[in-house]
Amino acid sequence: MNRDRRTSAPAIAIGILGTATALLFAAFAPGLIDDDAYIFLRYAEHLANGDGLAFNAGEPSAGVTSILWVLLLAAGRRLTGVDTLIVAQILGALCFGAALAVITTACASHSDSQPAARVATLIVATSPVFICQVISGMEVALNMLLVAVAASATSALATGLAYATRPDNLALVPLVVASHPRARRRFAVLVLLSVIACGAPWMLYCYRTCGSLLPPTRVGKLLVFLPGWYGITADQFAALSIGGRLALAARALVRVAALFTEGQARVLLPWLALAPFGIAKVDRPARTVSLLFLLSAIAYALFFPLIKLRYFVHLLPWLVPIGVKGLARVVPSRRQRALFGVVIGLHLAVCARALPRYRDWVACEGTKTLAGQWLAAHLAPDARLALEPIGAIGLRSGRYIVDLGGLISRDVWPVIRNGPAFDAAEMLDFLRVRRVDYLIDQVDGPWAGRLLRAIPDSLRLDATIPGPTGCGVIGVYAVARANHEPK
Repeated sequence: MNRDRRTSAPAIAIGILGTATALLFAAFAPGLIDDDAYIFLRYAEHLANGDGLAFNAGEPSAGVTSILWVLLLAAGRRLTGVDTLIVAQILGALCFGAALAVITTACASHSDSQPAARVATLIVATSPVFICQVISGMEVALNMLLVAVAASATSALATGLAYATRPDNLALVPLVVASHPRARRRFAVLVLLSVIACGAPWMLYCYRTCGSLLPPTRVGKLLVFLPGWYGITADQFAALSIGGRLALAARALVRVAALFTEGQARVLLPWLALAPFGIAKVDRPARTVSLLFLLSAIAYALFFPLIKLRYFVHLLPWLVPIGVKGLARVVPSRRQRALFGVVIGLHLAVCARALPRYRDWVACEGTKTLAGQWLAAHLAPDARLALEPIGAIGLRSGRYIVDLGGLISRDVWPVIRNGPAFDAAEMLDFLRVRRVDYLIDQVDGPWAGRLLRAIPDSLRLDATIPGPTGCGVIGVYAVARANHEPK
C-alpha cells in the first residue's frame, strides 16, 4: 500500500502540472487552432439547446467523427452554461492531466524505472506539441486518456469508449485482448460487447441520417484534399489496384515520418531516435500502444492517406518514456541524474519559445471567428451561407450553412468529385438549388476564385473581412440569381 501511494503521488502531481500548463496556454491565447473543432462545438451547442444532433438546427446530420466528445461537450454546456469553447479546453486539459497520471503509473511499475518514467512524463506535461493539441477543442485528450486506460488496465469499457471517441480505435480491440493475462476468450467477448454497446447507437444514427454506418466526414475530406495532396480524385483512389494502393500507402507513410520534422513535433525526434534502445525495457502498456501506432499508421495509409499529426498525437506521449528508458540504457547510471536535469532544462528552454508562436496560430485561425461575428451582425437571420471550412464561421455566425466540403451532407459530393477542379456551372447550379445567398471564402480563394474565373457574373463581392497581418482576407460573395429566380 505504501509503495502504491509513493508511486501514485508523483503521477498525480505530474497530471496536475499537465492540466495547469494546458490551461495556462488556453488563457494566454483564447481561441482554437483547428477549424474542425468548431464543428464539434456547434453540434454540442445545438444538442445542449434541444435542437438535436445537427450542424444546422433541426436538420439531423452526422458530421463528426467523435460522438462521445460531442456528448461530453453538450453535457458540459448544459450543466454550466459556459461557452462551449471554454468547456472544450477545460475538459481537454483535465483529460490530459488524467492521461499523464495513468501513463506515469503504467511506465513506473518497477522501482528502477520510476525516475525515468517521471522525467519522461514531466517532459510530456510541458511539451507544446501535446499541449496545443489537447486544448485544440478536438477529441485528442479524451482519446489519449481512454487509450491509456485501455492499454494499461486492459479495460473492456475503456476500449468501447475509445471506439466511440474515434472509429480508428477499432485497431485497439485485438491488442487489448491479446494483452489480457488470462481468460482471453471470455475477455474478447466482453470487449466486443463493449464496442458494440458504445458504437452501435452512433452507427445506426449515421445510417439513418446519411445512409452509411460511418459519418460522411471521411469521404468529404477525400473528395476535397486527395487531388491536392496526391493528384488523384476520390474515385480514382477507390479504383486503385492493390499495387497502386500499396504505392500510395508508401507515400503516405513517408508523410507520417515527415510529420516529426515539422513545427513543434521536432522536439520528439530525439525520443524517436532513442526508442529502439528502450523498447525492450518497456512494460506491456507501452508495447500495446506502440503496436497501435504502427497499425493505425498502416490503416490510415491504406484507407485514408490524408494523415495529420493530431491523428497520432494521443499515442505519442508513450514515445517519450520509451526514449528516456533508451537513454538510460546507453548512459551510465551514475551520470543519469545529471543528464536528466540537463534534458529537462533544455526542454523547458525550447518550450518557453512556443507560447508566443501558439498565440500567433490562434490569432490567424481567429480570422474565421471574426468573420462569423461580422456575418452574425450584418446578414439577415435567414441568410444561407456556403463555405468550406465550416467550423468557426458556422458557430459564430449562427446562420444556415451549406457545406461545400461534404462533411455534414452528401448532396455536394457529385459536385466536388474532382476536388478543387470542380465544374463551375455545376457548382453554381448547386448553390442556386440550395438557395445559397452568400459564398464565404478567402478573397480569390479556391471556391470563389474558380467560379469567378469561369463565370465572372456568378458572384459579387459585397464585403471583405480582414484578419491579422499575414492571415488572409475573407470575402463575402453574393450569389447571382438565375433569371427565373425571384430577387
